[in-house]
Amino acid sequence: MFHQLLSSSLRVPQHTAKPLYGISVHMDEMGRTTKALLVARHTLITPFVFLFLVSLLLTYASPASICPAHSQRFNSHFYDYHHHPNKTMSSERTFIAIKPDGVQRGLVGEIISRFEHKGFKLVALKMLQPTTEQAQGHYKDLASKPFFEGLVKYFSSGPIVCMVWEGKNVVKSGRVLLGATNPADSQPGTIRGDYAVDVGRNVCHGSDSVESAQREVAFWFKAEEIASWTSHSACQIYE
Repeated sequence: MFHQLLSSSLRVPQHTAKPLYGISVHMDEMGRTTKALLVARHTLITPFVFLFLVSLLLTYASPASICPAHSQRFNSHFYDYHHHPNKTMSSERTFIAIKPDGVQRGLVGEIISRFEHKGFKLVALKMLQPTTEQAQGHYKDLASKPFFEGLVKYFSSGPIVCMVWEGKNVVKSGRVLLGATNPADSQPGTIRGDYAVDVGRNVCHGSDSVESAQREVAFWFKAEEIASWTSHSACQIYE
């Protein structure tokens, strides 16, 4: 019907171009314009049939029809992530510091990248020059150790980068990313295993427990310095 109406309403000139995939290009008879008139020839499918087939395809190709269970799980997870973010990700935090040797060697970006690539979220960051008092307060648990004075002097010898990272099991995983305190015991692929040699210049510090992380975060950061934000990649990291 559509083809018959179209054919009766249009006069096709004799110099019609060669059909290309069922479409012919007819130039204006006077040759004064470059506008092309596309005319469907040998129509096999009417527009109504075409639209019906498209709607049918979209219906049966949807994820819900292919795997209803997967679709329901995805939709439920999407709702939980946006309306109840604590159900899909942890708010556990750890304190990570890049020590003076790590800053001087240009390892700040590399260390940040490793935590980001792991899937953790950076919620606080600042660079500062620690005072002797700050270094002593940070390492107060080691005050009785014979190396305490040298550690304080080294830690306050140059700028450091203080960070707070957030995520599921971030304290434990952060320690794994850093490697053993003694670089000689650190596995290749860890930060200290790749970039440190001497225990006295081991590049970075990481909280060793959830309790110490809470204390160190509060020691170096005010509450208003810690950002609260939602990462849109969290639903791709956490189940």
